[in-house]
Amino acid sequence: MDSLDRTLYLNEKKGLEVSRDGPSLWIKEDGKSGRRIPVRLISHVVIVGNVRLDAGSITLFTENNIPVTFMNKRGDEIAVTIPYNHKLNSHYEEQQSILRHEERIEKFRQWLVSERRKMQLKVVYKLSKNVAKVFSTKGFREQDYIDFIKRYVSVPEKQWRPVHSIIAGMLREMVLKSIMTSELDPHCGIIHRRDNFGMVLDLFYATEPECDLQTIQLFKSQKKDELLIQSSTGWVLTREGMRNVVERFENKKKLIHRLLENIMDSLFETIRLIRIKPITRVKIY
Repeated sequence: MDSLDRTLYLNEKKGLEVSRDGPSLWIKEDGKSGRRIPVRLISHVVIVGNVRLDAGSITLFTENNIPVTFMNKRGDEIAVTIPYNHKLNSHYEEQQSILRHEERIEKFRQWLVSERRKMQLKVVYKLSKNVAKVFSTKGFREQDYIDFIKRYVSVPEKQWRPVHSIIAGMLREMVLKSIMTSELDPHCGIIHRRDNFGMVLDLFYATEPECDLQTIQLFKSQKKDELLIQSSTGWVLTREGMRNVVERFENKKKLIHRLLENIMDSLFETIRLIRIKPITRVKIY
């Protein structure tokens, strides 16, 4: 991964202000000297909570092909900004060609499920080699994986969700960037065909088990009261909790980047095979 492929994380903090300063960002906090960050050093931007950000900063990101994900403190995605492109993406027609035939859609679905199963098996192997061996030899269903994950979660859903959601938002940001770099249309999904950012949701479906693993590892390594605090709107990450989530995600970023590269290679190979294979036609007499 390029050493300059960095994510800028902006977490809600009293007195934090971000503004544009030419080709750079100027970040100011109460009681601290301001700091300038050249936008060329940034590849992704994740903003959590209410951060004061001027419009010029958003324009600076979009001008430099940098996606920005906005999340609230519960981990819900509020908005995503990407550069405006009135032209069709290079591979738009190839994506559309799959949607024109049910047989091709099914082939894509099978590939997507296969990629998700591979990821799930890797997660299970990390947590329990014995269970992974059983899954490998006997196979497993989606429900089997869900039941397995639940056995490793010692926290209720309302506490699991905000941590998992923040990690998922950061992973979707990486998926989106990978799609844009590959010149695919991020909205032209095959499974999520009528959803905004449909292709992002398709590929995130395959990589989502990584979020399960990181969430479990966080709760195993940190006390719940270090990660979460109950607010008037429910459970949210503490400042220390957010720092732990970001640090763990950043430590695995190179691994995730390689994972996405492999999935993108497999995606293009699948698209090529789907398109060259003749469509079965039934004659009606």
